[in-house]
Amino acid sequence: MRVVGTVRSVLDPDAVELEYTFHPEGQQYRCRFPKSQISGARPVRSARRPEADASALKVPFHAPRLLEGTLTLLRRARRPWTGAEVRRFELLAPFLSLLLECAARGEIDACARRRLRTAADVSDVPMFLFDGAGAVLYASEAGAALLANEIPGEVMVFSEDGRDAPLLPHLIRLAAAGPSACRRILALTDGRSLEARVAPLPRTADGEDDFTVVTLRELAAPALDDVKPRLVERGLSGREIEVVGAVLQGLRNAEIAAQLFITEWTVKDHMKHIFHKLGVCSRAGLLKALYPGHGFSKVARPEPGGGRGARI
Repeated sequence: MRVVGTVRSVLDPDAVELEYTFHPEGQQYRCRFPKSQISGARPVRSARRPEADASALKVPFHAPRLLEGTLTLLRRARRPWTGAEVRRFELLAPFLSLLLECAARGEIDACARRRLRTAADVSDVPMFLFDGAGAVLYASEAGAALLANEIPGEVMVFSEDGRDAPLLPHLIRLAAAGPSACRRILALTDGRSLEARVAPLPRTADGEDDFTVVTLRELAAPALDDVKPRLVERGLSGREIEVVGAVLQGLRNAEIAAQLFITEWTVKDHMKHIFHKLGVCSRAGLLKALYPGHGFSKVARPEPGGGRGARI
């Protein structure tokens, strides 16, 4: 519409007609804008082309593999184009063609982005788009709801280095971790576990910054009965297996102590033994190892007592 308005202000046609064909489907559309109408015209599918008219000035445009079309400026026979107007049109035509190509690409790109956002929002999979600086450029409805439901200070991500972090900062670190795609299991302090899929989008030829897409999927918590044979195999006692079951429920040490009628110090002692027997160093490592497709370490187990820096 801005291109049509510019053409009218410079050349004053009686009408402007825009025809274009989408590739590769070959769908044809036509929009006609009378002199008094700047907006509101709807594209209509039509194979009809205006009859050849000496008073018509045409600007072809072409976006490779997307579409091609023609912008036609029309005047009635009683008001023909003057020689000066034709020369002005010939000077303006290359710029109009370039503007139409850019407008077509921009509109198609915007339409594609709108459809992608709609598809992401109707999905129940939380999705985030980060830029190279770690800023959240987009969060799907499911992703925004997930962050909104996080209770500050209560639901955190267990980190291997022993420093629990809120979910969003942890996702930012994952997005900035490297240029290759990866999958990570995030163990939350409320007992849930999320599978994070990180997909970097490399810098494009037109110089746009790097972006990273992160999608999350909540994993169904493994039942204690399913993992119990593996725990027995590694030499865990009955009480230690009960502690693991409480960890799977998302209970903290104080809550485990209350549930099992033992002291919190006893819970910590059990956790040290569990870490040592299973070859893990943190609750995050314990929870990740319990999920299908993962296992306990067979080498480099921590020293008895949990090892220095063990996350209990």
